[in-house]
Amino acid sequence: GYTQTSHWQVWNQGTASAPFRNNDYMPELFVTQPVKADLPGGGKLRVLGLGVVHQSNGQGRPLSRSWNRIYGMAGMEWGKLSVMPRVWTLAFQEKGDKDDNPDIADFMGYGDLKVQYRFNDRQTASTIMRYNPKTGKGGVQANYTFPIKGRLKGYVQGFHGYGESLLDYNHKHNSLGIGLMFNDWDGF
Repeated sequence: GYTQTSHWQVWNQGTASAPFRNNDYMPELFVTQPVKADLPGGGKLRVLGLGVVHQSNGQGRPLSRSWNRIYGMAGMEWGKLSVMPRVWTLAFQEKGDKDDNPDIADFMGYGDLKVQYRFNDRQTASTIMRYNPKTGKGGVQANYTFPIKGRLKGYVQGFHGYGESLLDYNHKHNSLGIGLMFNDWDGF
């Protein structure tokens, strides 16, 4: 898999990468296994998976940020509610002065939890939460998607905490974004 997240700021003119403030690149290898198991409350365990992921912003020092993780995940459903916990451990990290962000787990934690509710086939609300109980740091992202025309959807996204982008993984902030989706990321 491959995910790229780009943060665009219209008012960011005059900098080296205007109008993009930051780009994060995330290639990964993973394997998932469909599962059919009952859970309490009428839920269903739908998938289990393992993966390895590298995430970096592709910058040179001093702005370089990167980390590598091995993760395990599960996907569960209760009707229109989907829950996907994921836990990870850092792996293949550089040591000493070569590590661009040795404290990244303090801010990004060791896992995340995605919770999503489908109102119907065309609207969803979801959240992704991360928290490190040792440091009290983490982040929460809330999303709402809605139809515009055909498969074209709009979305509104809010973020609070640490790690919305790798460049700012250790800076707490709030953000609000809007955008368009051509292919829905919702569901399993």
